[in-house]
Amino acid sequence: MIALPTAYLVGPAQPDEPADPPVAIQLRELGFAVVETPTVEAALEALDPSRGHRTPADEAAVLVDRRFVGHLHALRRATYDSRSQILVGPGTLRVAPEARPQLLTALDVASPSDAPVDIAAVAAALRTTGTVTAFDPAPLVAGIADSAAEREALQGRVASVDEERVRLASSVKSNDTLFTTFFVRTYSGHAARLFARLGLRPNHVTALSLVVALAAAAAAATGTRASFVAAAVLFHLSFVLDCVDGDLARYTVRFSRLGARLDLTADRIKEYALFAGLAVGAAGPAGGGWSATSVWILAATAMAFQTVRHQMHFAYDEVTADLDSSPPLSELMRTRLAGGRWKVWLRRAVVLPQGERSALICLLVAFTTPPVVFIVLLAAGVAAATYAFLGRFMRSLRRLHEPWSKSAGRALGAMVDIGPIGWIFHHALPGRALPAPLTTLIALVVLAFSLIVVPAVGSSWLIVGMLWYALLAGFATQQPLNGWADWVLPPSFRAAEYALAITLTALTAPDALPVAFGYVAACAYHHYDTVYRLRESHTTPRWWLLVATGGHDGRMVVLGLLAIGGAQVFTVGLGVLAVGLGALYVIESLVSMTTEGRTRPTTATLQTAGDAR
Repeated sequence: MIALPTAYLVGPAQPDEPADPPVAIQLRELGFAVVETPTVEAALEALDPSRGHRTPADEAAVLVDRRFVGHLHALRRATYDSRSQILVGPGTLRVAPEARPQLLTALDVASPSDAPVDIAAVAAALRTTGTVTAFDPAPLVAGIADSAAEREALQGRVASVDEERVRLASSVKSNDTLFTTFFVRTYSGHAARLFARLGLRPNHVTALSLVVALAAAAAAATGTRASFVAAAVLFHLSFVLDCVDGDLARYTVRFSRLGARLDLTADRIKEYALFAGLAVGAAGPAGGGWSATSVWILAATAMAFQTVRHQMHFAYDEVTADLDSSPPLSELMRTRLAGGRWKVWLRRAVVLPQGERSALICLLVAFTTPPVVFIVLLAAGVAAATYAFLGRFMRSLRRLHEPWSKSAGRALGAMVDIGPIGWIFHHALPGRALPAPLTTLIALVVLAFSLIVVPAVGSSWLIVGMLWYALLAGFATQQPLNGWADWVLPPSFRAAEYALAITLTALTAPDALPVAFGYVAACAYHHYDTVYRLRESHTTPRWWLLVATGGHDGRMVVLGLLAIGGAQVFTVGLGVLAVGLGALYVIESLVSMTTEGRTRPTTATLQTAGDAR
C-alpha cells in the first residue's frame, strides 16, 4: 500500500462549518491524507521528530487553513509546487523538508501552544529566518472565509472563473520563440491535458520523445527519400513531445530535478542520434553521392560545433548569473526592441534556439541530402555563434577592471575539464600566470601548428605539441577564472579536443571516422552534463570521474600517443576510448540523476527546465 502525502488542517473551526470542510474534500481529491491539527501543540507533535513526527523526513509539510475556499487548481499549485523552499498563499503553507526546522521554530513563536495555527503569523515568523515565496492564485480564486457570507461570496467568485481554461492557458510556455509559439504551443497544452487524463507524467513523455527521435534516426539511416521524409516528420513529433512534457509538468504542477535533467539530456541524445542516422543514410540512394569520409567529417563537425557554441552560451551565462542588473548595453537593446514583439522573436531566432534549429533540421532532412543538412547547420551555427560572441564580448568589456564573482570562477573551473596532467602543471608552474584567454589563444595556436605539420613531418612530433598544449592549458587555469573574458576558456577547450579527434582520425585512419563521431558524442555528453549539474543543483561530476577520464588535456595527449602507433593502433585505441568514456559518463550521470532527483529541486533547476521545455 502506497502511503499518501499528508496535509494538516489548521485554523479555528467556524460555528456553521460543515462536518467535513470543503477544503478537506479538495485535498483528498488531490491525493492527500488529511489530518486535523486544531492547535499549535498538535501541529508540533505531527511535525517535530521529538514529539511524534507523523510526516516522513523527506516529505514537505503542507498546512491548509480549514476556512480555505477556492479553485482546486489554486490549491494544487499551493500544495504541489516544489520550486520554493517555503511557499505561502491565502490559507496555505508549504515547507520543503530541509526547511522544517525553521517551520518548527516559527510555529513555536507565532502563537500560544493551545491556540489554533495562524498561517499568516507563521509565515511572518518564517520571513525573519529564510526566503518565503508568496503564492498569487490570480486569475484563480483562493481566500479565507470567516463567516457563511464570506464563504458564499468566495464561492460565487469561484463559479465565475473558468478554472480549466485558466489551467490550460497557464500550462503553455508564454515566452517562447517564433516557430514554437505558432507551430507547437497552439496545441501542445491540449496534448498535455490529454496525457494528464491518461495518467502519464512528464518523465513518461520525455522518454516517449526520445524513443520517437531514435525512430527518426533509424529511418534516416535507410537512406531513401521516403525514409528521410519520415525521419523529418518523426523528429518534429519528437520536438512536439519535448514541448508537451514541460506543459504537462505545469498543468499537473509536477516538477522534479530528475525530470529537468532527463529532459535536457534527452535533447542532446536525440540530435546526436539523428546526425549519426543521417551519416549512415548518406550511403543510400538519396544520400547525395558524397564519400563516407566526407559525410562523417561533416556530421562530427556539426555536432562538435553545436556543442562548442552551446558551451559559449553556458559559460557566459554562468559568469553573469549573479549580476543584480543587466549591463547598460543589454538594457539599451531591450529598449530598442520593445517596440514590437517580432523584433524580440527575430533576436532570439538569430542565435538558432532549439525550436528554430529543430524546424531547420526537419526541413533540410525532408527536402535535401545529409551533406547539405550538415553544411547548412554549420553555416547557420557559425553565423549564430559570431553574433552571440560579439555581443557577449562587447558586454564583457565593461567588466575589464572588475572581475566576475567567485562562484562564476568556480563554475568555469568545473567547465574547463582540466585533468591530472593540468593539475601537475597548475601546481608546478611558479610565478604569476598570463591572462587566461591569452594563454588559451597561444595553446590553440600551438595545437593548430602541430596538426598542420603532421602531413609533412609525421605524427611522431604531434606528442610534443600535445604536451605543450597541456602545459599551456594548465598555465591558463592556474588562476581563479573570474576575469572579464575567462568565459571563452570552456568553448575554446571543447573546440581543441573535438578538432583534434576529428582531424587526427581523418589524417591517420579515415575509416574510423564513425568511431571519432562516437568519441566526440561521449565527450560532448559529459560537457553538457557538467553544465546541467551546475545550473540545476550547483554540483559537479565526482572527482574520481575526472581522474579516470584524464580531463580534456589528458585525453588529447592520449590521442596524440595513439596517432604515433599508426592507423590500426589509433582505430582500436579510439574505439576503446569512445566506448569506455561513454560508459563512464553515462553511468555516473544516471547515478547522479537518481540520487539528486530524490531531493527538492531548486529555483535554478526549474528555471532551466522551463527554458528547455
